[in-house]
Amino acid sequence: MEQIIGVVILATSIWVFFDSKNIGVKSGQLKGFFGMGPIGWFFACVILWIICFPAYLLKRNELKQINKK
Repeated sequence: MEQIIGVVILATSIWVFFDSKNIGVKSGQLKGFFGMGPIGWFFACVILWIICFPAYLLKRNELKQINKK
């Protein structure tokens, strides 16, 4: 069971990295904790997945609007 959870965390974190890179996310586009680049989002999701993955999903539309893609 723990292996499945680990695979899910790693897979979704990799998706966050490539998705944010595809959108064009750069450091400092949002204020505060959410102003991370793709690498920051990746490591945040790996380390604090339960908080950062839902946060990325909530901020994704705002990041898309900032980058107009």
